[in-house]
Formats: sequence, C-alpha cells, structure tokens
Amino acid sequence: MSRFSKQLTWLLMLVFALTALAVQAEPVLKAGDRVVIYGDSITQQCMYSRYVQQYITCRYPDLKVSFYNAGWGGDTAGGALNRLDRDVLSLNPTVVTMFFGMNDGGYIALNPNILAGYRKNMESLILALQAKNVRPVVYTPGCVDPDRNPKLKDAQYNKTLEALGQADLELAKQYNCPSMDVHHPMLDFQNAQKAANPAYTMIGDAVHPNADGHLVMTFQMLKGLGAEPMPALGTFDAATGKADGLRVVSPDPAKIVLETLASLPVPFWFDASNYSAMKASGFLEMAGQKLTVKGLTAEAYDVVIDGVPAGRYVVEDLAAGVPIAGTYSLRAKLIHDAIQRKESLYFSAWRDMQFGFATLPDIKKTVDNLILANDSLQASIIAGATPAKATITLTPAPGGVNLALGKTYVSSDPNTHGWGAVGLTDGSYVVDAQRAYASNETPKFPKTVTIDLTKSSRIATVLVALPNIGSTKTVIVSVSADGTNFTDVGTHEFKLRTEEKYSYTFPAVDARYVRLTYPDHYAETVSYDPNFVFTSEVEVYAPSKNAK
Repeated sequence: MSRFSKQLTWLLMLVFALTALAVQAEPVLKAGDRVVIYGDSITQQCMYSRYVQQYITCRYPDLKVSFYNAGWGGDTAGGALNRLDRDVLSLNPTVVTMFFGMNDGGYIALNPNILAGYRKNMESLILALQAKNVRPVVYTPGCVDPDRNPKLKDAQYNKTLEALGQADLELAKQYNCPSMDVHHPMLDFQNAQKAANPAYTMIGDAVHPNADGHLVMTFQMLKGLGAEPMPALGTFDAATGKADGLRVVSPDPAKIVLETLASLPVPFWFDASNYSAMKASGFLEMAGQKLTVKGLTAEAYDVVIDGVPAGRYVVEDLAAGVPIAGTYSLRAKLIHDAIQRKESLYFSAWRDMQFGFATLPDIKKTVDNLILANDSLQASIIAGATPAKATITLTPAPGGVNLALGKTYVSSDPNTHGWGAVGLTDGSYVVDAQRAYASNETPKFPKTVTIDLTKSSRIATVLVALPNIGSTKTVIVSVSADGTNFTDVGTHEFKLRTEEKYSYTFPAVDARYVRLTYPDHYAETVSYDPNFVFTSEVEVYAPSKNAK
C-alpha cells in the first residue's frame, strides 16, 4: 500500500469514527431496556459483557436495564444471522450490541470476498433487528497479538480486522446506528505497552484477551453506549476551608473528614492487578471517582472511604484531582461478583440445559424457571446499586507514595508461560500469573528485572516481596539515573518456602531506574523449576521529609 493510500485509509477511519460519535450524541440506553450482548467466543468469555453491565448498572441504576449474554464460540456475522430468532429475538430485546469479525476474517490476509461477505451479513443483521424495532449498536472487531501467533503476523491479520471494522462503521453511518471503533484504541494500547515492555501481552493465545484487554474494550464500548463518567466525589481546599460537593466534618490536618453532599453511584470495581491497564488506557479517568483536595501540607495522604482504604496519593495529584479506583468498595465487588454469577446462571439455562438436555421431558419448564431466576437476580443487583453518600478521610502518609506503582519493567529472561507481564508493580501481593512476576526457566544466572520510574526521583527505600513458591534466593537492588550505569544499594538473602518482605533502605539518591538482580537460587524445587525467579511485588519510596 502506498503512503498516500495509507493516509487516505486513516482519514476515512477518522471520518467514520467521528460520525459514530455524532450518532451517539444522545444516550443510547433508555429506562427498562433489555440488552442482548451478541458476539463470538470473546463475548462468551463473559468479561467485557460483565464490565459493561456493571458500569451501566452502577452509573444508571434508575434505568433498570437488563442484560443477556448471547456469545457463541467460533461464531461469525453469518452464524449470528442464522441464530438471531432463537438466541436474541426470543428475549424481546430493545437493544443488541454486536461484536463480530474476529472469526469472519478467517485468520488470513484480507481478500475482497471476505470483506463483501462480512459486510452483507452485518447489513442483514442490522436490517433484521431494525425491522423488529430493536436498536443495534455496532462495535468494530478488536485486535490480535501477532507476536503470539506467527501465522497471524504473516497474514497481517490486524489489517484484515481493520478493514472489517471500517465496513462496520460505514454500515452504522448508513443505517443511523450507534457505533464505536474498538479495534484502533485496543491496538494502540497494545503497541504502547509492547514498546515499553516487549514481553507484554493482553492476549495470551493471540485471539482471546485477558482482563486487561477486556477492560480496554469495555472503555470504548461504554463510550459507544453514550455512558458518562462517574460523578466526582467533590473538592475541598484545606487552606481556605471551602468545599464543593462535600460537607466538612472535620478540617483537622491530622485527620480530615469529609462527607459527600449527594448520594453517588456505587463505584466501578475491578481487580487491583488491572490498575495499570485502567490507568494507561484512560478508562480510570472515566470510571474513577474524582477527588480534589488542595492546600495540604504533607507529601502524601492515605485516603479512606467509608472505612476502607482507597489508596495513597501524593499531594500534587490530590491538588490536581485524582480518580479514585473503585477497588476499595466492598459493595461494588458484590455487584461485580453477582453479575458474574448471573451470567453463569443464564449460560446454564440457555446453553447447557436448553441444548444439552433438549430431549428431557419438561426441559422447557426448567429453562424458563432458570431464566426467571436470572431475571430475579438482575433485579436484586439493580436494587443493590442504590446510590449512597460517602465519608472520606485523609491522613498524612508516613512513608510517602509508592513511586513504582503501575510502572513498566523489562526482564532479562522474559517469561514465556504467561507470567509477569504486569504483576511486579501492580500494587497486589497475590501470587498468580497476572499479579506476580516470574522470569523464564533459562538456567543462566544472574537474571535481572529493571523498573522504569519514568522520571528521575529522589528515592531512599525499595521494598521487595517474595512469595512462598519457587527457589529464589538472593536479590540485589541497584539504581541508575540513565539506565546504563547502576549502583548497588543493598542485598538480601530470602528464606526458602517463606512469604517475605524486605525493605532496602539507603541514603537518598536521584534515580529513574531500579534494578533487581538475582545472582543465584536454592537447589530445592518448590512447586516450580528452580531456575525460575519469583517476586510478588516491588515498591519504591522517597525519603521522609524529616530524613537528613
């Protein structure tokens, strides 16, 4: 493709994207809507569908919107057309979101027949829905990770998906449907993460995203539905005592206590291990509850909402306004988990019972009862999302803020088994593939992992946490201003089979990079090959203001 052709393609995509935004100027969802989330195996993963339901339910509980996941592994737009009456229209929907294209492209390079067939089937779906007074919402297909599948890289399969997405946006414009480009934001996010860490993936099998990928998709899908950002918690100026949206219960600098004047939506919960993706994708700016507190004097503050820790924030960020992640909210997690159970219940009724036991007597009655239970659970979830006032406390944080939180890192021995892409600096001490770091099992030592703090910072403490698995032994911490010349600031030998945290404290130094070096390992095997090294978390702190 010529440079001019590429520029023309991107210009057309921009025009279609802007058209899609114009179409969704008014909110898509209305009171009492019944939404069918229609798609292939990526929809059947029940992840983006759960996040969309959760956000809409918490942000707009008064709309009382019902959701049904009709994802089917391996499906195409043509297959979706064939099962439309059985799996979608039978539910009497008012809105159907469509997320197809991944399988339609055939996992090969684009050809005219593929594009024409996809366009025809998507157009037929839109027309069939509109004929029943159902409002279609069209999403372009996501992206693949070509680094995880050489065949997809050779076929330039993301180019195929891009072309199918362009057809989606053209059809949405033609038939006045709300739409949103999911493909390009998802691909741009993936490329940005890989530029910082070549081992990064959010699509381990090249096709089906993990939670990071589904959250990136959800961000765009919510915008396609016209969803608004979560309302702000409010603003307080500790120097003047003035507040906006907040009642000042106590202005005591040692423990500021505030209360929201209005009842606010239940926040959007997500697992703490996905914080980096939420922040880097921009979704946190939409889903977080913005808190602005000016006139503070300490360097960092611990924020507690309704008695639950909600994070530690530097004074500059609080003054500018920080989006508080909903990871603190117990009620939000209950809603998330209930939606997960509801989707499982519906899947059992729709797929397992209706088709797996189709020949049993009275099976229709059983299926109908399960769907009634699903609808009852939906009503309970909506009731549980009732807005409420919140109490916020801010206390000076003695240790300052973790400068490594959410930062990227590079391993000298990248793991090829799905471990460690984000877990080293995600703020979580949970030990699994998504929330901890592991090297590969290459027998050559030493091994290193280097964290980029993104800018030069004054640091004096590095906390390293090891899990009770693996044979990791000694960890040397070193720092660098330029990423090339490193100075050791501490070494520690960790115990075998022991969950342990160790703080390396040293004279304050200006550094941008923090490196962990693993020079050796224990001979014993503890759950994994001893040549793996494991680390559950790394935190980096500036010196206390009182430090000399």
